[in-house]
Amino acid sequence: MARQARRPKSSLRNNIMVAFFLTIILVGVSITAMSQHILRHTLAETGLPADVIEHIGRHFIQMLTAITMAGIVLALLVAGLLARAMTRTIGKLLKGVTEISSGALDTRIDLPQDDEFGRLAQAFNAMTERLSQSYDNLEEKVEQRTAELSAINATLEREVNERRKTEDDLRESLSLLEATLESTADGILVTDREGRIKDYNNRFKELWGIPDAVLKSRNDDEALSFVLYQLKEPEAFLARVKELYGKPHAESFDALEFKDGRQIERYSKPQIIGDEVVGRVWSFRDVTQRRQAEQRQASLLRRVAEINEELTHFAYVVSHDLKAPLRGVNLIADWLCDDYQDKLGVEARQQLDLLRNRVARMHNLIDGVLQYSRVGRIKEDVVEVNLNELIDDIVDAIAPPEHAEITVAGALPTIACEKTRITQVFQNLLTNAVKHMDKPRGKVTITCAEEGDFWKFSVADNGCGIEEKHFDRIFRIFQTLAPRDEAESTGVGLTLVKKIVEMYGGRVWVESEINRGSTFFFTLAKDKMRARAEPLPVAAAR
Repeated sequence: MARQARRPKSSLRNNIMVAFFLTIILVGVSITAMSQHILRHTLAETGLPADVIEHIGRHFIQMLTAITMAGIVLALLVAGLLARAMTRTIGKLLKGVTEISSGALDTRIDLPQDDEFGRLAQAFNAMTERLSQSYDNLEEKVEQRTAELSAINATLEREVNERRKTEDDLRESLSLLEATLESTADGILVTDREGRIKDYNNRFKELWGIPDAVLKSRNDDEALSFVLYQLKEPEAFLARVKELYGKPHAESFDALEFKDGRQIERYSKPQIIGDEVVGRVWSFRDVTQRRQAEQRQASLLRRVAEINEELTHFAYVVSHDLKAPLRGVNLIADWLCDDYQDKLGVEARQQLDLLRNRVARMHNLIDGVLQYSRVGRIKEDVVEVNLNELIDDIVDAIAPPEHAEITVAGALPTIACEKTRITQVFQNLLTNAVKHMDKPRGKVTITCAEEGDFWKFSVADNGCGIEEKHFDRIFRIFQTLAPRDEAESTGVGLTLVKKIVEMYGGRVWVESEINRGSTFFFTLAKDKMRARAEPLPVAAAR
């Protein structure tokens, strides 16, 4: 077992007891000596014999010594009690001070007596209370200051992070800008307000062939001399440059022609930071190939216009020249039928009728080819066309037989287009539907729906129908499904429809079943219809 810690001895109490003991002994010895002297002197005056006086003195001394010793013991006991009381009070003071010094500021010294020790304890208690209040105030201030410092530290950390992010973004932007400058096809030059070179990219150096030493030296006068030497009109360019530097906010664009035939587009824009012009950015683009291509294109367009004009003239001439002998053949056939009808046999009359039908077919074929050649080449005015009224006029012109009924499901829109072209589309589709109607009661239905940027039309019939393998073939020129002697057709109508629809940015297709009828669909782009102000080149038509 661990030994119990011994209580420390009180040196103050021991010192008090030693001092009190020595004092009592000194007082006792002094009293004994004085009492013996007084007794001897008194006895000597009585005249008693010396041995009696000695005997009385010895007994008195013994008695006085016993009394003195008893007094000393009593005094020691009283001194011990007083010393113990004093040391206990001082111990409480010491214990309280020790706890206070260790940081226990809520410690209070309990000494109720009204003496120096009590007042000392009260002074310690008052000091401890003030220290506790000061400590609380200090702790509150420390916490408050710590919170302030934490907030400041968080703000600083956020600002540092934002600054770091800004620096990263700036580095990324600079890297991207540098990569953009180097990847662009334009030559870029950056100058200050006085025209001194600040930066440039490799394309600028390649366009002008300026040596690296000149550009790196930032000698704008020497660099300008390299530029002026290569231009056909250096004075005009120099005058425009001086004018721009005299007007810091001005922008400028022009074309430069080199002595070696190159053509460069030059654009200049001020570099502005805030409200202040700090420099100027110059961009140079080599447009030599583009200008040459534009010249070639302009030449080709002029040639196409000439060819279109020649084709138009040729189409009319061919139409007139081909129709002239047809009219002669038709007149002879009519003359033979009228004058020799009674002399011709049945077979001869059939041959003449076949001849006249083929002459009429040839006439219609020439008209169809002429119309096809005009689509996309002959310019017509774009007008507002009410399709409801247009369909009525087309139906009257077609004059369908009584067994074929043409109806419109819903209202048709009013569109901006070339009236002749849209008439040809509906007229050809309706004529085909009526011509190939094999039902005793035929129905042809026209519908229209708006689909985004397009008008979608359909012409449906309940006729004989078309096999799927012929869906593409029927839109080719001169292609017919029935023999020409059985069904009169030129094979141009649907081809003409396809060309006009595609001219207006749409497409045409068919859905059909044998013996159940066919539905022809076509779309027209709204914007293309209003934009038809110029004819398409012949090469663009299909």
